[in-house]
Amino acid sequence: MGLRLASSLLCTLAFLAPAQTPVFKVDTNLQSIAVQVTDKQGNYVRGLTASDFTLLEDGKPQKIAFFEAESQPISLAMLIDVGRSMDWGGKLDRALVLLAPLMRGNLPEDEIFFMPFTDEAGPFEQLSAEERLQRPTIPLLGHRGSAVYDALASALCHMRTAKNVRQAIVVITDGVDEHSRLGLEQLIGLVRSSNPQVFMIGLYDTPEYELYANSHKTVTIVGLREIDNPLVVFNRLAKESGAESFFPSSEKDLKKALDRISALLKAQYVLAYYPEKLDKVRKIEAKVDRKGVKISARGSVGSETSVEAVHFAATGCEVSSHDHRYPWESRVTSGSGSPMVYHEDFSDERSGWPNWFYESSSSRARYSKRGYELDRHCPRCAVSLRSSPPEIATGADTVIAAYGPWWDSFRASASMEAYWDDAGAGVGVVFDVREEGYYAFLLTAPAGDLKQNTFELVKGSWDGKRTAIIPRTPFGFSSANAGKVYKLAVARNGRRIILWVDDKQVGSIEDPSLEYGMVGFGVFGSGREVVHDLRVEATEDKESETAPEP
Repeated sequence: MGLRLASSLLCTLAFLAPAQTPVFKVDTNLQSIAVQVTDKQGNYVRGLTASDFTLLEDGKPQKIAFFEAESQPISLAMLIDVGRSMDWGGKLDRALVLLAPLMRGNLPEDEIFFMPFTDEAGPFEQLSAEERLQRPTIPLLGHRGSAVYDALASALCHMRTAKNVRQAIVVITDGVDEHSRLGLEQLIGLVRSSNPQVFMIGLYDTPEYELYANSHKTVTIVGLREIDNPLVVFNRLAKESGAESFFPSSEKDLKKALDRISALLKAQYVLAYYPEKLDKVRKIEAKVDRKGVKISARGSVGSETSVEAVHFAATGCEVSSHDHRYPWESRVTSGSGSPMVYHEDFSDERSGWPNWFYESSSSRARYSKRGYELDRHCPRCAVSLRSSPPEIATGADTVIAAYGPWWDSFRASASMEAYWDDAGAGVGVVFDVREEGYYAFLLTAPAGDLKQNTFELVKGSWDGKRTAIIPRTPFGFSSANAGKVYKLAVARNGRRIILWVDDKQVGSIEDPSLEYGMVGFGVFGSGREVVHDLRVEATEDKESETAPEP
């Protein structure tokens, strides 16, 4: 999915059900190498035979056990991001129209597979001869971001049973990897150990592309979390598999990219051999007995022994939720018929919340001996947006950290110390945090009076706009003491939002704008909060007009 860039971290991670898992292992199957040969003018060189090629592994000649010239059958898988952001500007519909030639294939022996994905991988299905002539009807499913790594790993697992030696995967997404259980190096190891070429297509808006292009290996997204830079990742995945990556900025560019992929697949040669060793990375080099030609192919196969093996579910090719766990899952409990409970005491930073500091605004989120601290001390930042980096170029008076599962209906409570540096600052709990925005339940101090604090419920977006849907209201029973430990609680039941301070209900309102997302914390203006404990429990009754006491 496309990302909205803001001053806060949107640490979006999805959760998947547990599964049993065997290890993905490469056995003594053929290792295939797709080879493209061009002349000085860039034209494809055709008509070569196996005797024209030499294949070297770590400098040693290998026996070519299988050879295919151009225009041979192919097993081709297409992975399409079907998150809701793909509907913006009709990106998904246009992509499916332009994919039609690839989906039709060239030969009756071609295998064409299709797999939609969002934060989870969809079904991996082979298209029939009739289905290859039709545009697939795909509902837009995801709202939690993309799990690109897991989807590609699942496809590579499925492709082990493909019947053609010539194999390729085309991935089309407008997102970055936010939710995968696998890390990049694990995926790279799997790509090296697999036969398919991986063609990556990133459909990014101009601001997103410019941010990625001007960043290094990682990028800070809404809310403090650093993710892998998709431009770097996509280029690397394609290169490791002997393919190419594309970042089209228009429908015309997308058509050119798909035409390029189609032409490459038709013109390539495939050399295959039986590798002797499978437990390390081996350098691969293909040579051809022709002068003045250029060869393009993958440069290595295999994976580092230090890279953790990829595990899949026992019943299929889903990445194992048992062996590849999200950090926050260590804090989740749920039994048969019992609701899921997420309980975080912030005693161990390995549980995954952001450790982040931005010097120019003195904004920080971190684990400490006292709990989880979120603070911001920068009176001038609200008017100095032009000096801010791209990832925090809006909402500069705010720092938000959100993490853990996504919740549709829930009860959440948190114990926290509250500090205010100026009148009007607010600290508290945020919820329904997602790409479109968030709610913030804040303890605030009214202007000119720091002795009696108030609360408010704010609805915000990542462009810095905020609306008070419950205006600042005095507690009527509590004074604003710096460092006092407050217990804030919120319940979301359907459209109903209910708020408590120190176990006393202080507000209730119906607002249908968001209705799902993550729970976290926020500081608005100059202030600080230290969170000692967070507990979130899933609830079932979404239509209830009331919620039980937290």
